[in-house]
Amino acid sequence: MKQISYTCALLLLMLGLPSIGVAGMFRQYSDALNETVTLVKTGELKQAVAKIENFNEGNDKDILYFFEKGELLSLGSNFISSRETWMKSDEIIQAWENEFRSNPSKIFGDIGSFLISDKTRRYDGQDYEKVLLSTRLTMNHIMLGNFDHARIEMKKTYEREKLIEAFREKEYDALKVESNKQDAGQASNLEGYPMQELDTPEVRELKNGFQNAFAHYLAGYFFEVTDEPSLAEPGYRNALQLAPGNTMIKTALNEIGKRVPGLGETDVLFVLETGFAPRIDSLNISIPIMRKGGIVITPLSFPLLKVSEQVPVPSSLAVAGGRYPVETLTNIDTMARRLLKDQMPGIILRTVIRAGLKSVVQEQANKAHWVAGLVANVVSASTEQADDRNWRTLPERISIARAMLPQGRQVIEFQTPAGIYRTEADVSGRFTIVPIRITGNAVYVGQPNRAKDISPGLLPDKMIPPGHLVPPAPDSSRSYVAAASSVAPVVPVAPVAPAMQPTADLGKRVQVGDTTYIGDFRFAQPSGLPSGKGVIEWQNGHRFEGQLVNGVKQGHGVFIAPGSFRYEGNWESNKQNGKGKTIFDNGDVYEGEILDGEFHGQGSYTTKDGYRYEGSWKKGVKEGPGKLIFPDGDFWEGIFSNDQRTAQGKMTFAPKPDIGARQ
Repeated sequence: MKQISYTCALLLLMLGLPSIGVAGMFRQYSDALNETVTLVKTGELKQAVAKIENFNEGNDKDILYFFEKGELLSLGSNFISSRETWMKSDEIIQAWENEFRSNPSKIFGDIGSFLISDKTRRYDGQDYEKVLLSTRLTMNHIMLGNFDHARIEMKKTYEREKLIEAFREKEYDALKVESNKQDAGQASNLEGYPMQELDTPEVRELKNGFQNAFAHYLAGYFFEVTDEPSLAEPGYRNALQLAPGNTMIKTALNEIGKRVPGLGETDVLFVLETGFAPRIDSLNISIPIMRKGGIVITPLSFPLLKVSEQVPVPSSLAVAGGRYPVETLTNIDTMARRLLKDQMPGIILRTVIRAGLKSVVQEQANKAHWVAGLVANVVSASTEQADDRNWRTLPERISIARAMLPQGRQVIEFQTPAGIYRTEADVSGRFTIVPIRITGNAVYVGQPNRAKDISPGLLPDKMIPPGHLVPPAPDSSRSYVAAASSVAPVVPVAPVAPAMQPTADLGKRVQVGDTTYIGDFRFAQPSGLPSGKGVIEWQNGHRFEGQLVNGVKQGHGVFIAPGSFRYEGNWESNKQNGKGKTIFDNGDVYEGEILDGEFHGQGSYTTKDGYRYEGSWKKGVKEGPGKLIFPDGDFWEGIFSNDQRTAQGKMTFAPKPDIGARQ
């Protein structure tokens, strides 16, 4: 009876540790993310986000939820929401950093991973994921025009690399001490494990498994184009140390201060990301453990990296009559293998400790009763799982191309697995970064100077950008952005309608904080909310003329956000509701029905380039019957779904004038 009680106690310990999180442990992360990756490959970002949400129900979100969701939002050019989401991941990583600084020995390994499985360990992100998060936040800040924040993030990237390096050194020392207490020989020769995949020339050439050359090249590029060459040089030199022999890094290093755009030119960096990070599977290997009662066969599990379907990197980009070579700076698949190679001693050590405990449980269970022995076998096998958690939506490779291009709307062409892909990007200012992600069946292109709702997958050459409005905050003092997934700083290419000027008969002028009310306004007490008709001005340049009821815009009104758009139409409950007209500063115009600040109902959207959509909208995207008219008179008419044309439609080509017969 005592043996049975002892065995049951051990089994309960294995199944009932507070740190285990049973549901999380048995959750197959790699399998679940396969569905999300498939949706991204087919251009279905909204469904992919929904899948992530369904997979992470409840309020206790882990770091991987923020990793993956932030990546999807970034692919859709929703850099604002992506940044906010990734900042949640960054808070978790900063907590890990602070814990390491204060008590490094505490996080070298917890008891749960020794007793049950490595999946019970708290997941703070792989080393390369921690650094890449800073790199991706840097990109978001740049795309949003927040250059000061970008500089801070670059500094944090360097500091994070140093801290990870120190952590690994201390962990190595701790493992050395612990391994002297254990007999790791039983698991050191892992027959059946493909160790050769972790010892390729590419893996051995990497300095470590967490630093990436792209992060440092990006820092060098940013400081160069913002006229800080003394800071650009260290960035390029660090990148060259991580990717020796890279032609583009060498060129950038040699040309610091010499690469100056001419009149009407822009230094453009294309960031091409291809494929997806490798997934992690669990490989089980049965190891014989010698006990007093004989040999006990104990199943052990080890993480096994599986390459995702590789997507070839385009050899070059064709832009503005020129062809520019593409060169890879970072291979995340190789980084993951290098990191796993470095982590294997620790994984083996934890596995040896775990195997010893499980063999004791199994031996005691067999002595107690054959049923207990059977239960012990089942529990041992079911709880033995390798940690399959990693940031799956990261790209496999990060490559770059760089060009000095004339300013304006430029057509970009490159090769994809589905054929030649053609898109456009706005090129302006001293520099422009154009992020491109090729996933196999879909391509996502970030638009630095034009807010967009979602990035499309592979589309025809002729396309119309979607868009809708996000209403201003109730006090209207915050920035009012075009497009919910929008994003990048909007550079005016067409003048906005002239601002309304207050006239002498508008009445009194009242200053409240950074807001000025001009007109016949009354302020209710004690709420202090204004009612009346007139003009409201904010310090950020925004301006509204119309009716307020208890601080809420109601009825007909005009709202102007300089450098972004002008809206004139109906307001209800502080949001655009009813019919209205929006003129964007880039020349695009929407006219029609709006619901809660989004294009909804019947309306038309015309771009400055002459593309026009007439038809049905639903929550900001084209949905239902509609007609897409191209500048040359061709048009497509049929059913739209989720902003895309469906098979239910017809293309009609307008007659073209004869060019003339040969002589």
